[in-house]
Amino acid sequence: MIKMDKMSFILCEKCGKKLIERQSNGLYHFVFGRNPSEPGNPPVDILIHGNLKIKCLRRNCNHINTLNFFPFDVTDASV
Repeated sequence: MIKMDKMSFILCEKCGKKLIERQSNGLYHFVFGRNPSEPGNPPVDILIHGNLKIKCLRRNCNHINTLNFFPFDVTDASV
């Protein structure tokens, strides 16, 4: 079961660390890293449309989380 916090971040199923943001349109938004020369411009900023497997970034966790694109528990047998 996918855990989400109040700010629409998806949390690791094992340890609860924030992994990726789920936007209201269903896209996943992933931001990682810091750029000292440009503080407001991270080196990795990705929008993802589709299913996703993401490994937890916490060193002692490494759990692989599987995320499905279908918006927010919507299931339909005709799709």
